[in-house]
Amino acid sequence: MTSPGYVILDPGPELRPMPDVDWRADMIDYKQHDAYRELASGVDLPTRLKAGTIFAAGMAKLLLKRTIRYEMIPFDVRADRSAAGRLRFAGAALRNMTAGSMRKRHARAGAAAKGARLDQHGVMVLKVPTPQVEALEQVSRTQFEALAARRGKSNGQRKFEESRGQASRVAEGELFSQIESLLQESGVMAASDAYLGRPARLIDVNPQINDVSDSFWRDIFPDMDANELPATAYCHRDASGGDLKAIIYLSDVGERNGPFSYVLGSNRMRISKLDDLICEANDSNGLGATDPKARRLFAALPARLRQKGAFGNDLTPDAAISADINAGLWAIQAAKGSIVLFDTKGIHRGGMVVEGERRVITCVIG
Repeated sequence: MTSPGYVILDPGPELRPMPDVDWRADMIDYKQHDAYRELASGVDLPTRLKAGTIFAAGMAKLLLKRTIRYEMIPFDVRADRSAAGRLRFAGAALRNMTAGSMRKRHARAGAAAKGARLDQHGVMVLKVPTPQVEALEQVSRTQFEALAARRGKSNGQRKFEESRGQASRVAEGELFSQIESLLQESGVMAASDAYLGRPARLIDVNPQINDVSDSFWRDIFPDMDANELPATAYCHRDASGGDLKAIIYLSDVGERNGPFSYVLGSNRMRISKLDDLICEANDSNGLGATDPKARRLFAALPARLRQKGAFGNDLTPDAAISADINAGLWAIQAAKGSIVLFDTKGIHRGGMVVEGERRVITCVIG
């Protein structure tokens, strides 16, 4: 599957992949949850109506995005607001809708041949030869310098989005070309083709820097006194259409440098399409956040709608799935030049840096 010089890394034998389980809409009892119980008590009608309106608007927008497979439209096309750009966007949306129907006719073809490792665990890790790493560092330097300068202007309450850049294929063609060659040579694209059951392509490139000044993963419940984070803190499933991502480490990542972590086998978790959409809608419309305002609105939703993809912060230690997550969570400590390919619908987290700095390039593959 890979060219010579690329080494596949394996998880340790002490990890236990998640068993085949069903997503449960009621796996978190928000009525009894310390961070939600008081906010949920005595919710008035206007608050319930406001929460319902936000949810409905978010779901409507999400259904449109899923219909046109919005995340699979390249950044340059999404960002172009000119008349010509809007025509290109409409054309890309129509192509995606057609491609989606064709995908169903041959889904997962060849997965056993080339994507077996990814199919089994939901994640695959490889080590890249040094010359390729040095070439990628060189061509991405400008992007990281710009991102570092932007991060330096933060007021200390940095959100996740402030730690990530967005490369343009038009302006950064050499960077895209370098990454595409790397993903082809390493076998990442072949594994992606097999797993998705169709030819995969590089959609987005996002340079990312994380360090100890980041606050997005620490301030779970900012209005509450918390001595320590839960073991499942920041664990989530992406609010996206079900793409793959490849994270390229451009710094050595140890235990304290925010290693990307993935729950082995969680890509096989069974979840209904409706529950998946509910989770995505709440994550994308702000109701999945953990500040007091968001929690109060979330608690005002009907019980059936109180679901999140970003559920790890709310998960209590006594929940059955907590043990499965902790038993299978692979914290991928690896040297600079490692590539982590994973299914975004599996449970994962990353960037929780407590020492030093982590530099990565996250690539969306669809």
